[in-house]
Amino acid sequence: MSRHSLSALYLVMASAVGVLAQTLHTLPPSLAAPGTPELTKRAGGTVFGEGVVADWQGNVYFNEMGSNNRTMRLKVGEDTAHPWRKAADAPNGMWLDTQNRIIICQAKAIVRVKAGETFDNQTDTLYKYPNSGENFNDVTGDSKDNLFFTNFNGRSVFFRDAATGETREVLSNRPKPNGIEWDEERKILYVLENQDGKIAAYAVREDFSLGSRNEFATVPSADGVVLDELGNVYAVQFGQAVHVFSPKGEALGKISIPGEQMTNLAFGGADFKTLFIITNKGLYRLPMLVRGYKTGNYSVSLGRSLRPGFTPLLEGNSEFRVDGRLLDRNGKLARIISY
Repeated sequence: MSRHSLSALYLVMASAVGVLAQTLHTLPPSLAAPGTPELTKRAGGTVFGEGVVADWQGNVYFNEMGSNNRTMRLKVGEDTAHPWRKAADAPNGMWLDTQNRIIICQAKAIVRVKAGETFDNQTDTLYKYPNSGENFNDVTGDSKDNLFFTNFNGRSVFFRDAATGETREVLSNRPKPNGIEWDEERKILYVLENQDGKIAAYAVREDFSLGSRNEFATVPSADGVVLDELGNVYAVQFGQAVHVFSPKGEALGKISIPGEQMTNLAFGGADFKTLFIITNKGLYRLPMLVRGYKTGNYSVSLGRSLRPGFTPLLEGNSEFRVDGRLLDRNGKLARIISY
């Protein structure tokens, strides 16, 4: 082989290695193009990160635990996150309700704040654990703002009725429940059992009690979890990778960020097609080809419910009314309306 041919071969090999080095996920091409998660900038240093959520516009909020104990905000179209809210207690998992309010798990209480450009200094306490052993970890909700949330140290899961404010324990003696997500259309509650490394799936009954436990998948040191519009489950293996499963529990691939301790994740961005992953060093983003399910905008679920095989949550020709908002068929906010 000539020297010219060898040089060309080396260039091809180097190029191939470069592509492989950049491809830090093994997701099918229908979910994401080859690429690597990108680290976003942040103001005020780097500390251990936890819960992530996006508001109606796709702006992303994430919590920092430790000496800061604060919530950061990354505005759509910007590259740097800035401090948004100082927390009195360690802030963890989050969820956005139908009123554009962020529900936050703090170690000793479940609180609610209004999303926005700046924090308005108003914090509502929805539930405070009456005994010792509390460590509220993650929270999810439905189209009426009913909530399920986990108590990691208390080894339990709670349900809060939005209409009455009544809060009751619906699961007990579980192996340190961590991440939690609610597929409202399929009536499934996913609970990540951190201690046993399992994703448990429970049927949600009409009275919001839970049916029998089904073992959905195995993820060692299971942490945060989120769904996409197809019903795929994205579960974090703490410190290792994001594992992605089909609604049937089939492994679809994983996302890795070497040297980082992943904890939680959420879909956000202007089109809700960016997967944001929080680690001990910062917030990463990975462009996706699918949107999140009820992440940052409840209407995102419409994108999935209008697919064949799913029952639409709302009927209409071009716009859908959801809690004071008109939304188009793509789940985009059309305009705010009043009752």
